[in-house]
Amino acid sequence: MNTQIPWPPNVPPPLPDGAPYGPWPSPVQAPAPAVLPVAMPVVMPMAPPMAMPVAAPVAPLWPAPIPVPLPASVPTAAPVRVEPPGPVRPGPVPETQPVKVSVDNRRCHIYGICQQEAPEVFTISKGGSLHYTANVPAPLAARARQAARCCPMQAIAVQGGSRPASGRRPGRRRVPAADGRRIVVAGGGLAGLSAAARLRERGFGGELVIVGEELHRPYSRPPLSKQFLSGELSAADLAFRTDDRLDAHWLLGSHLVGLDPVARAVLLRGGERLPYDGLVIATGVDAKRLPETPVASARIRTVRTLEDAAAIQQAMAEARAHHVVILGGGFVGCELACTAREHGMDVTLVVHSAPLLRRVLGPRLGEVVGRIQVRAGVDVRLGTRITQWTDTGDGLRLRLDDGETVDADFVVLGLGGAPRTDWLAGSGIDATDGVLCDATCHAVDTTGRPVPDIVAAGDVARWPNARFDAVPRRIEHLIHAVEMGQHAADSLLLGVERAAPFTPVPRFWSEQHGTRLQAVGIPALGERIEIVEGSLRSERFVATYHRDTPHGEQTVAAVAFDMPRELLDHRDRIGAVRPAAPGGGPPALTAGRGTGRGRGR
Repeated sequence: MNTQIPWPPNVPPPLPDGAPYGPWPSPVQAPAPAVLPVAMPVVMPMAPPMAMPVAAPVAPLWPAPIPVPLPASVPTAAPVRVEPPGPVRPGPVPETQPVKVSVDNRRCHIYGICQQEAPEVFTISKGGSLHYTANVPAPLAARARQAARCCPMQAIAVQGGSRPASGRRPGRRRVPAADGRRIVVAGGGLAGLSAAARLRERGFGGELVIVGEELHRPYSRPPLSKQFLSGELSAADLAFRTDDRLDAHWLLGSHLVGLDPVARAVLLRGGERLPYDGLVIATGVDAKRLPETPVASARIRTVRTLEDAAAIQQAMAEARAHHVVILGGGFVGCELACTAREHGMDVTLVVHSAPLLRRVLGPRLGEVVGRIQVRAGVDVRLGTRITQWTDTGDGLRLRLDDGETVDADFVVLGLGGAPRTDWLAGSGIDATDGVLCDATCHAVDTTGRPVPDIVAAGDVARWPNARFDAVPRRIEHLIHAVEMGQHAADSLLLGVERAAPFTPVPRFWSEQHGTRLQAVGIPALGERIEIVEGSLRSERFVATYHRDTPHGEQTVAAVAFDMPRELLDHRDRIGAVRPAAPGGGPPALTAGRGTGRGRGR
């Protein structure tokens, strides 16, 4: 006889979208590794790995199935097991109190991301101005807060509300950390911060440890190449303001050197071992360098960290508006060129390929960006390489592959990033071009199996976005780091079986000498583009990107130049497949193929 029984109060119930998570149940398959006392530092001397067979099962963070005792009125001849439901798609964590929203007009560039996240609160008018509701009711508070997190310029402030960012929820006593679990977040950037905040919002009351190699709390990196260098924003202005009550241990200036997934511990420089019950890998990327670049020269800089940008800022001041060479035609290189020109400097932009932003936008739109740069006075050298570097004492002399020499006060490398995965060598985690993940953000080992207690998020993670196809890719955008950090945290709590696939619409933006460029989707996947509004000649337009699939034509991206409001209509169409019309359609422009891994915002 099938008997329906209520879900017991001490076991997390099946979760509808957006429902908060309860505390974890006790492990049921294997003992958790010893944890450090809460009152002590969360590192301990190096010790040999625990004697745990490699094939031993790992205690899941959310065990399933869970034996459930029957009420006394029900016969107990045989145990009844309640099977948790299938994949759960968590939404924003609901809030019970209204919030107050304000927008810093000095920062806001009206990219329209806030309207994408909370159209009930933020609206771009036909005239291009931003309107918003200052007093937001409780049902919309979570969406308003997400808009603040995703704001490219961090121009939105949210005050008040009832978000359980400290790990507490009304009417529920927090689980003491010493009696609970520990989650380690490896990486002190935005993806790690986003994951940590979501864990607290879901009600995780255990110990939360964030390991960051920089000495700073998480800050916004996109403004480093523009607003910070120009002096428009200070270092304090870059700090994230939306998630400041994490109740976490911050291990800043701590370098990761290894991972022991059998003993479930991360290894730190100095010989410390940090045990974990759950691990979020969010170590991001390092700035790329060329093998032939003289690394020792102080006149050659990258722009990946706050220290990098501060050094470039000082070099720009010392150069006194002379000549800078920027190597790289991606977003970082193009935006650095904009900033240097605003400072009155002569700028030479050296790009291996042609045109600018080709890997991200394709050749036709890349040509538009090139025209904008040249019109602003940038000397753009396409299809060019530097063959010789000479430090003259007063500057750098660069020989190009066409035989010409260029003298510069300093050089900035804007070549993109390489995944920060060296510390995972020998761990058994597949770290080829980033941490390979399954569709739910769980890390995958070298045998192709997901690891239940490890997830990855942000620039370092490579995963298949089923919205497009089954090919694992890395996405390096700010909004992606926010969303993937949140989803990875949800997946870690739910487990491999119950977690849902992560299928976002990637979004990024840039500004080229006053022209706002915004995109949704992955333009590099496009085989054709269509100009659906405006024109390339006017440099104000919306372009959609399409490719052929066995099921029909798929829309993979849309890009807008100075049309943020018009772009809003295309976000929800990304990934949609349109069956081929009989007889074919009108000819379209060719976008060219790319790798899908361009550095975005």
